[in-house]
Amino acid sequence: MSSSFDLPTTYISSLTDILEADAAAMGHEVRHIRDNALTPESYADAVESFKPDIVIGAGHGGTNVFTTMNVSPLIVACTNDGELAGTGVVFLSCLTGVVLAPSIVSKGGKSVAAFTSEFAWIVSAPYDPYSDPYWQPFARMLLESTREVLRGNGWGAWYSVLQRVGREEESKWGQSTDPQAPDIVYAIRHDLACATVVGEGAGAYAGAEGIGILALIPLAVLLMG
Repeated sequence: MSSSFDLPTTYISSLTDILEADAAAMGHEVRHIRDNALTPESYADAVESFKPDIVIGAGHGGTNVFTTMNVSPLIVACTNDGELAGTGVVFLSCLTGVVLAPSIVSKGGKSVAAFTSEFAWIVSAPYDPYSDPYWQPFARMLLESTREVLRGNGWGAWYSVLQRVGREEESKWGQSTDPQAPDIVYAIRHDLACATVVGEGAGAYAGAEGIGILALIPLAVLLMG
């Protein structure tokens, strides 16, 4: 699920097209709802009829909410998050790890990978997420970690791969003479510090038990973004 209506959502939503192709190539059944088609009604219908095993949401978030176009609430803690019982969720958004992620898990959600603060990154003109060199380290962190979930390597692998890739990018940019390199390093460190997994895989990230069947049995993946 994703909504692209401003600079941040244009960048973060660009990842869902890539993840859609990845998931399909792995043999998963994929449904992608985006932009104006992503409404509380279309989301609720997809969860009910498609019964996704994994939901990936790309967009703006708050401590207790994941939003759609023009920051309209889509998934709200203690309102409609119980619809995700039995489902694993990756939020590519800010702040959803604070209240929303634990709330989803408390109502039967399998696991939620998210961030407990604003997800930070650096951009450069002409602001094309597919070619912006400053965005690439952050895109790589999110893509490689989320692919681990799609491959069935467990929710703990989302966290551990995010940390590994982030440290690699931190080292690379730490040696760069680019004038924006210090800001990129600072943003990477910030993002790594606020990454979290709630539910299955929490607290034992490396080698944590996850959805290992995913590598063997195609699952339903709902992309929002």
